[in-house]
Amino acid sequence: MNFENLDIDQRLLDVLSEKGFKTPTQIQKEVIPAIIDKRDVFAIAQTGTGKTAAFLIPLLQRVSANTSDRTINSLILVPTRELAQQIGAVLDELNKNIGITSNIIFGGVPIEEQIEKLKNGADLIIATPGRLVDLIKRKEIDLSQTNMLVLDEADRMLDMGFSEDLSFIVSKLPTNVNTMLFSATMSLSVKTLSSQILKNPFIAEVAEVSTPTELIEQTAYYVEKINKNNLLIEFLRKKEVTSAIVFTKTRKSADALNEHLQEAGFICDRLHSDRSQEARDTILEAFRKAELPILIATDIAARGIDVSHITHVFNFELPQDAETYIHRIGRTGRAGKEGLAITLCAPEEKAMLIDIQKLMKKCIPIIQNHTYANIALTKALQAADDRIAGKKEKNRYKGSKANGDFFRRQKLEKRKNKN
Repeated sequence: MNFENLDIDQRLLDVLSEKGFKTPTQIQKEVIPAIIDKRDVFAIAQTGTGKTAAFLIPLLQRVSANTSDRTINSLILVPTRELAQQIGAVLDELNKNIGITSNIIFGGVPIEEQIEKLKNGADLIIATPGRLVDLIKRKEIDLSQTNMLVLDEADRMLDMGFSEDLSFIVSKLPTNVNTMLFSATMSLSVKTLSSQILKNPFIAEVAEVSTPTELIEQTAYYVEKINKNNLLIEFLRKKEVTSAIVFTKTRKSADALNEHLQEAGFICDRLHSDRSQEARDTILEAFRKAELPILIATDIAARGIDVSHITHVFNFELPQDAETYIHRIGRTGRAGKEGLAITLCAPEEKAMLIDIQKLMKKCIPIIQNHTYANIALTKALQAADDRIAGKKEKNRYKGSKANGDFFRRQKLEKRKNKN
């Protein structure tokens, strides 16, 4: 199937052809016709599956027919400003032959500047919930004529505490608004939200969060916390590490690691919510242009960066939940390229590593022989891994015996935690 088979406007087809896109991804095949047909949509899809174009293409096609009075025809809600800017960049490319007006709204910049821009009107707005609520309450934005609503990464917005903001925004929209909800996970909160705002939706499920792309090679290293800096530096000095994201759990850790790596002679910078908007924009642009080889980031960037040349993702600290790990490592292995995800796991982080493997139903190979190895921590675990690796399909947990090995491995971990 080609894009020509999806009833897409010729102006959009010309842009896609110019960009070299001929074959739609699975999520695009399923969702584009449904949105063109004005169906509500509930889609489970990770970043990297082509979901942004899956909703932008039909939105542009439908908005272009209603641009006369510059009322807000479509609203796209996203969890972070980085994702808002990323979607805005894709929109600019696709909008080349359509000519609709758009605006991006997020916090961290003076609200007065955004109010001034809104006076010119916009056909489509991309917004984070908090700033949009502020503008609605100031009566600077009217959503009463909005026809289409997209909630992108709805699970992330709910995790970030935007539930009340989302309810407020939805209450300001027409009751017949056409709604598309995209989420990487099918959590209870997402199910509840979907039941509240979607009407007889078309349901699409592509690339579950528990199944990272096979293009990503995953490895883990058990290492004492005090030795993590040195082990990371050892990796970063390898010539094959040309573009890397290093994930930390906190802003404080990101700042400290950035300072340590710069002192060691690396060109790097950190991205987290305490940085100014100008600094964040500058850092991301440098990273996209490959002028900044190492980006240190908290999970604010785990779903907001779409850069095809990232060769490595390092989990310097494990995340708070297993699903965030999937989103972190998904920053590499994009656009058909291979990537490597390396996790540095301290003894106190072992429980999280178990949860991650349980979610994926797959063991992450533990590299036992390295400069800062703790043999006592890895010996029993490696024995369990070796049994599993001998199965017909390596590292797949299918069948009772394989599952038994996986859970026996967890019991080994629990016993070690008690010692």
